[in-house]
Amino acid sequence: MGIEYFKNTFQFSETSDVPLYIQLAAYFRIQIQNGILKPGDMMIAENSLCELLNVSRTTVRQSMNLLVEEGLLIRYRGKGTFVANFKIKRNMNHLYSFTEDMQAIGAKPVSKVIRAEVLETCPDEIADILKLPSTHTPLFYLERLRLANDEPILWERTYIPYYLCNKIETFDFNRDSLYQVLNETYHLDMYHAKETLDAILLSKNEAALLECTSAKNVGYRIARISYLDSGFIFEYTTSVTRANKCTYQFDLYKNTASKKTPLEIKRNLSI
Repeated sequence: MGIEYFKNTFQFSETSDVPLYIQLAAYFRIQIQNGILKPGDMMIAENSLCELLNVSRTTVRQSMNLLVEEGLLIRYRGKGTFVANFKIKRNMNHLYSFTEDMQAIGAKPVSKVIRAEVLETCPDEIADILKLPSTHTPLFYLERLRLANDEPILWERTYIPYYLCNKIETFDFNRDSLYQVLNETYHLDMYHAKETLDAILLSKNEAALLECTSAKNVGYRIARISYLDSGFIFEYTTSVTRANKCTYQFDLYKNTASKKTPLEIKRNLSI
């Protein structure tokens, strides 16, 4: 993006209650999302923006800091600020869904179903996780590739006891939201979930699904167990993602008697 393009396409809204730095950040965010600014492009220097807009360095710096925190920009000491490679920043402090998270950052979410079927035989380890009876009731199994802006991000495999969602295999999960169907059709609403996050080297199959080309590809494996408000387990999902496409953010608080911790994080270290 050149200075002339910027001068012709941006101006502050003087009547808006939105702070100037938020307006400026929103403009650059849209340019990045629309591909006007591409990964690796150098941003207009902050001092140049100050002169062009007749605003303080603080205003411009706040705007750039916001985009850096969102993972859209990256600073290199002595070189300047550049548009970052596309990378999803997922906050782990709430019950998120892939679709909602992608929409929140302006990415286009797409799901591609690999398998959607009823499994008459439940693997023992899955039955144990879901606390199924010894008779092992059938499971609904959904395997999907989740994409953002047409790039593969997650490979997901989900298991749900079939007696909770009879005929769910008739839905088209290329289009339909799994959690929306569970909530609106079967009245299953996730109340809380437990997740584990492990760093892994992707297998050849995982790397192929996620379109990785390096000799060694680092990723994350996420396992989620979802509960109803009654404490009943209704879903188990495992996901694999590329580490170079996802950043996971945790907000940590000091655990004191006077202040409850909003997020409890358990760390298991293996050496």
